[in-house]
Amino acid sequence: MRSVEATVAQKYNKRFIRLGAVPEASLWFSKERQFTRFKLIADIVEQKRSGSNFSVHDIGCGYGPFLPYLVYRFPNKDFTYTGFEIAEKPLNYCKKTYQAANVFFKLGSLPNKLSDFNVMSGTYNYAPVLSPKVWQDYLFENLSQIWNYSRVGMVFNLSISEVPKITSQNISYFSQENVMKFCQNKLGKTTLFFSDDLPKEATFSVFRS
Repeated sequence: MRSVEATVAQKYNKRFIRLGAVPEASLWFSKERQFTRFKLIADIVEQKRSGSNFSVHDIGCGYGPFLPYLVYRFPNKDFTYTGFEIAEKPLNYCKKTYQAANVFFKLGSLPNKLSDFNVMSGTYNYAPVLSPKVWQDYLFENLSQIWNYSRVGMVFNLSISEVPKITSQNISYFSQENVMKFCQNKLGKTTLFFSDDLPKEATFSVFRS
């Protein structure tokens, strides 16, 4: 799926150049909806972290908006953050904008070392493929690999519908049931979270215990 990732990176680079560091560049509707997703993820991390120090991989970090939200939620900076992104333009922006001893950014779609938490917010929304089955297989392959680098667990959100589909704008909708079954059977204990402010979306948490 390297050609697909190249297509995603190319589109995001173009949107970032045109729109800048805003949610719309990442195909999000608004900053408010983006923060609602961040809150759901951070709430889960806060509940599951076992000590004052923890590490987070942000897979598909985009222009890095989850990092300042983490700083807001955990002001003592008792965490290590690494953002992974396949598009070079937003990644270069992150490297210039967010400079701290506990912050790192890497080019790529998958982690290369263990972290307490791996999180993915909107990472699999844009699907430049024709088949929902192909995109689901890509998701499951990535989740399996990311799980191997998750010391505590991982959290990710997806757009969902009863029937998997990819819209004419290349926005993906997954079957909640299919994703739930895969995570439960192949990975770890899986819990679903929802928000009234995010219709047709689900946040999945998958943990080892």
